[in-house]
Amino acid sequence: MRSLSPNQRSQSIEESATLAISFRAQQLKAQGKDIIALGAGEPDFPTPEPIARAAIRAIEDGKYRYTPASGLPQLREAGAKWLKNAFALEFSADEVLVTAGAKPALHMALSTIVEKGDRVLIPAPYWVSYPALVRMADGEPVVVPSVPDQGFVHTADQIAAAADVSGARGIILNYPNNPSGAVPTRAQMESIVRVAAQRDMWILSDEIYAQLRYDGAEYCSPAHFESGRGRTMVVGGFTKSHTLTGWRVGFLAGPKDVIAAAARAQSQVLGNACTISQEASLVACDEPPHEEIARRLPAFDARRKFLVREINEIPGLRLGAPRGAFYAFVDARKLCAERGMTDAQLCSRLLEEQFLATVPGSAFGAPGFLRISYAAPMKDLEGAVARLRAFATVKVAP
Repeated sequence: MRSLSPNQRSQSIEESATLAISFRAQQLKAQGKDIIALGAGEPDFPTPEPIARAAIRAIEDGKYRYTPASGLPQLREAGAKWLKNAFALEFSADEVLVTAGAKPALHMALSTIVEKGDRVLIPAPYWVSYPALVRMADGEPVVVPSVPDQGFVHTADQIAAAADVSGARGIILNYPNNPSGAVPTRAQMESIVRVAAQRDMWILSDEIYAQLRYDGAEYCSPAHFESGRGRTMVVGGFTKSHTLTGWRVGFLAGPKDVIAAAARAQSQVLGNACTISQEASLVACDEPPHEEIARRLPAFDARRKFLVREINEIPGLRLGAPRGAFYAFVDARKLCAERGMTDAQLCSRLLEEQFLATVPGSAFGAPGFLRISYAAPMKDLEGAVARLRAFATVKVAP
């Protein structure tokens, strides 16, 4: 009998870079090291009390049994209303699927719309899991090189050229962007949607950071445009805005037949999103739009401005002001060149020598950068800046 071994597809899937770094940081912390962990994108704010209380009530009232695979009917309805009230997105309840967070929403969407061998455009920088999720759906990811000199927003011509060369069937968009914080203008988004429509490409729009915007940056979904509505699937939820990271609940919205197919897939893979989390999400949906994020945004903004000011004073590092999300995507190309190292080596040394956990830009398709999460207390950010400065200014032996 031959020995059991992983199949070829599973061997092509790499471990999430953010989770790997977080694990190493935890190992060092367990050894007694004073670790500042800014790798994971998890808000330091607590889950709002009304949502937490709703979960407790659900347990006390026995509301913890299976739900339909597509989610509680009342939550699908509430989710559709929330998308309309918060983002002016028009979806009916049967066009909304309740998922176990944003990552399963992306997986269900791709598993439903990608045919074997389909090529999918992924503009860089991208969230680390996109290429792997496309491969898991039997598709082929096609990375569109990052454009830091354009504020990390690709032009329609650049997207069109990549689509024409690759013959892509779809594109994954993520704005506000993780890791760069880029937010396109309405005109920029409309031009990208026009390219997708002209080439009959579907759009998977990851909008989990939609509420986190600064300096007047406008939220604009591909689903807002007439030519984008029928070809777009939207991923959203309260994970980042309300600290529901571990609650594992989110929404996938799109055309009715696609949502129904994704629900069938979910019924076989997950069953349903956590019932208790679904009950709690009803409270989140009923909250006045953007009420909770309005309480958090001033703190995120202060941290953002602090990092922009301080990091730009460190030799070899540059940081443009992010317009959304809660990440600083630091340009370390000069420092890497001076030290003769890659961004991955830089992050490794920062962790091992300065006990500072960050994520290399290469994990997001943008070598030479590093991502710092400012979903962390100011004291941690102050310590991080001090450690970055200590590393960057240390004299290197000739």
